[in-house]
Amino acid sequence: MRRFIIGIALLLGVSACDTSPNLINCDFNEQSMLENYAEEIIVPRLSDLSLSLILLESSTQEFISNPSIGLLNEVRIFYGTAYSQYQECSAFIFGPGLINGVPYTERFNTFPTNVSEINQNVSNSISVEIGVKSAVGFPALDYLLFIEPGTTNDDVLALYTTDALVTERKTYLLDLTTELKTTAIAIEQAWLASGGNYAAQFISNTGTAEGTSIGHLVNSMNFDFETLKNFKFKIPLGKFNGGVVIPEKVEAYYAGGSAFLARSQVEAFKKLFHGSTEANSNGIGLYEYLLCLQTEGANGAFLADDISDQFDAIEDAVNAISDPMSDALVSDFETVDNAYLQMQMMVPKIKYEMSSALGVQINYQDNDGD
Repeated sequence: MRRFIIGIALLLGVSACDTSPNLINCDFNEQSMLENYAEEIIVPRLSDLSLSLILLESSTQEFISNPSIGLLNEVRIFYGTAYSQYQECSAFIFGPGLINGVPYTERFNTFPTNVSEINQNVSNSISVEIGVKSAVGFPALDYLLFIEPGTTNDDVLALYTTDALVTERKTYLLDLTTELKTTAIAIEQAWLASGGNYAAQFISNTGTAEGTSIGHLVNSMNFDFETLKNFKFKIPLGKFNGGVVIPEKVEAYYAGGSAFLARSQVEAFKKLFHGSTEANSNGIGLYEYLLCLQTEGANGAFLADDISDQFDAIEDAVNAISDPMSDALVSDFETVDNAYLQMQMMVPKIKYEMSSALGVQINYQDNDGD
């Protein structure tokens, strides 16, 4: 829980230039908050994602030029770094994050990946550019770099050295990294003043009505959080399958990094809510806005602190899960299920209570019953 003195300072002294009155006449500097989000959080995270994908593409090029187990492992390391960095950007599915009206995340991280489709694309020299979303992105890399559980490094290396489809597989692997890199750079550039300068538009678009920056941010954050809860936990836990766990439905199934990636995403959510910058300093975020509103949660405490405490509970629960999570689903089901339950407890806090307090309308639909 953040120090109470922060709340007092905000309640008494946050009214500065460009303030926007909300429904209960709380003067809060929305523009300063949006500036913090754009310049100190979103753009730096997108920049880190672009850089990590540039390094991934470069290491992949080295590997396919001279395949070896050492270079294969190097590609895997850069893959893991970039995949983790993506978790910090997956909530930015508005503005430049929409590619022809579709969230860029669909081509970055639709899982489980379609192995049959990938293998057909490789054997038929189908380009990544026209590949379906379930055969591209990080999940496709996950499969091509690790193959099925139990596959040895030598077996994987053979697919890039002696297999009949060496050339086609190398091309597909490299093109996957190039598409990720090119898209990430385009999104980053669209935010920058030297590019599309969406950041300026984002900062100036105050208010909380539909179409405002806060409206976009709250909706995207909620949508992405439910993606975390449902696809990374609810489905593998068998909640849609009569209680029968489905280990192969987890994220990064082949690399065995599901829990690691979930931890990265939860930490990113927590920082986003608090407006914490990439340097870990505390900026102005949704937490401060809710404190200014003095909104009480269901338990009688300030909603801002209620949400903050729940993020801590989720973080603790996810940290308790061991990788590979596909194994933990079977050997330690209760631990994985507890993480899901903690996430489920968060949904009404951020989707209904927070959005209502801010006057934000949730404009996406889901059918999972929360």
